[in-house]
Amino acid sequence: MRLSKPVRWILYALGGLFAGLFLILFFLAFVRISIDLSSYKGAVEKAVSLAIDRTVKVDDKIAVTTSLRPIFSLEGLRIHNPEGFQEGDFLNVKTAEVQVQVLPLLLGKLKISKFSVKGLSVNLIENKAGGVNWIFQPPAESKPDVSPKPEADAKEAPLELTSDSLVLSRLVLEDILVDFRRPEMTESLQFNIAQCSGTMLPGKPLVLSMEGKLLKEPFITQVEVGSLQELLEDNRSWMNIKTEIAQTRFEFEGTFDLALALKSLKLKAAVTGDRLDSLNGLLNLDLPPLKTYSASAQLTVNESRRDLSDFDIQIGQSKLTGKLTADFSKTRPDVVIELSAPLIQLNDFDTGDWSPEGSNTAEPVDKAKEKKDTDPGADQDKTAAPDDTVDELLSAEVLERVNVRMNVRAQKVKSGSDELGSGSLTATLKDGHFSIDPVKLNIPGGSFSVAAFLFPDKKAPQASIRAQMENFDFGVLVRRANPKADMGGIINLDVDLKSAADSFDALMANGNGYFDFSGRLKNLKAGIIDLWAVNLIAAIATTKDDQASKINCVVGRWTLQDGILKPDVFLIDTTKIRICGKGRVDFKKEQIDLKMAPAAKKPEFFSLATPMQVNGKFADFGVGVQPGGLAGTVISFITSPLHVPVRRLFGQKLPADGADVCSMGIGLSNRSQKTPAGCK
Repeated sequence: MRLSKPVRWILYALGGLFAGLFLILFFLAFVRISIDLSSYKGAVEKAVSLAIDRTVKVDDKIAVTTSLRPIFSLEGLRIHNPEGFQEGDFLNVKTAEVQVQVLPLLLGKLKISKFSVKGLSVNLIENKAGGVNWIFQPPAESKPDVSPKPEADAKEAPLELTSDSLVLSRLVLEDILVDFRRPEMTESLQFNIAQCSGTMLPGKPLVLSMEGKLLKEPFITQVEVGSLQELLEDNRSWMNIKTEIAQTRFEFEGTFDLALALKSLKLKAAVTGDRLDSLNGLLNLDLPPLKTYSASAQLTVNESRRDLSDFDIQIGQSKLTGKLTADFSKTRPDVVIELSAPLIQLNDFDTGDWSPEGSNTAEPVDKAKEKKDTDPGADQDKTAAPDDTVDELLSAEVLERVNVRMNVRAQKVKSGSDELGSGSLTATLKDGHFSIDPVKLNIPGGSFSVAAFLFPDKKAPQASIRAQMENFDFGVLVRRANPKADMGGIINLDVDLKSAADSFDALMANGNGYFDFSGRLKNLKAGIIDLWAVNLIAAIATTKDDQASKINCVVGRWTLQDGILKPDVFLIDTTKIRICGKGRVDFKKEQIDLKMAPAAKKPEFFSLATPMQVNGKFADFGVGVQPGGLAGTVISFITSPLHVPVRRLFGQKLPADGADVCSMGIGLSNRSQKTPAGCK
């Protein structure tokens, strides 16, 4: 049957129309055409502004490139700050581009071939009223329609989530800057990502690689997260994060169960570094310059609790194991640390000039690094100092942040090759009060203990220290300076000081109490001291070691009252002379005024027993002869043939071994007012 001519024309027209549509779709799918949508910027800006209640501007263009993988691009996007904040942008994007696959969208899957952002800056601001600019509050909407939906909608099947429901073939981020400011801050905190790349492919983990700067510290980070397939099939996933920053390496690795994700997270964390104080700028603290350290632990995070198990810290040869728990359910977190040490090597904790009250004499890490780069021969071991804005570790601001109780037990303590025994430490930080209760060290032949307390309150500061040392081998300290030295002896110490001070550095300036010490020394030669008070000619002629004078002991019993330290007894006894001291040390004025007078143990001919004095400021004191002392010495030197024989016959002789003073007791119960023989 032959169709009529009008019907044929209609069919030809329809066929041509479908063919044209097919050709257009084919052309758009496989031939890239860039379409400028900038003329629609006003509509886009208005719609987004209404949605987020912020002014939104697109300064440059919006475009789309057609194909089965269309590319949407945008340039010059700005989101302004809300009312109540300074004028400017909350967010600024130079260029952003996203390329998606059209056909998977028809199956309810989002496959992104490329997502890139270049030149993104975010300014996070907190104003004086405590408001922040990063919280979006869209306009209030009318109440939703609660009328029942049609039955057809109710039976609509939900989209099924599969392992390829979300695919990111290529992620590229460049020049990303996040800036945070508060009213009291003189300088903003910045986080910069110079570049970041990543992928998330079906059946493979999410991989991110980024580098940039955090608070001016360069960092490199590698991130891996388990694939979507693992999460869907096993209801579990894993993560691995590695970061290098401030000459320190961090690693976090763990698994989590989706059913428990809102309740807990278990993660293994590790950190290693060559110098602990390289983290000063990052943490805003003045940390000690400990070298070659590492720490690792199993971290469990709950809603209000943190637990570190399998805790392992190593500093040089020293090793600590234990656990840490932190309770964040209270206003001030409570932290409990339990540590044990199979070995503590004191040499590993040599911190040089560092002090927990802060140090201004050391070279900052960044400057030291710069010097090292420009001068390879520069000293690499200089202590790094913090920036001027860092918090002192024992400042009131730091101590009030958290409550901490730490117990440390050491099975073996060594100083170099010397074994010092075992010991324990209990340190407590509670409500801004720091205390050591006490350190106990069992040393061969004796013991050592120290207890301290600090409350750096601005209105009523308090500080105290109590230390006792019995029969400590002085040779340990000597061998720390010179391992080949054979000098030694026994030292005893008894200190009890209390003060109204906000730091241990100010303890003496406002302190009261006593500071006593005594030492019986071995193989410590008096040397040039012999020339001070014995027969000058005999001292010069003495060349044999067995004839040289040796130091028997040193005894000091000092009383501190309102910042002024005075010696009740202060002497150095040798086999030939006894040197006695008196005077005062004013810690408030930082002034020293001490006089030292030598006396031969038997009257000597031609003796140079000239009284000496030490006076001046702590930072600039001088050593010299007492006023009138030189004239008296000259007269006594010339007339010695006349008065020495008489004094030898009728004068008091002092024992060569110093037995009358070297056994003198120290401490509160042994503060006799009797002046030792030979001292005036």
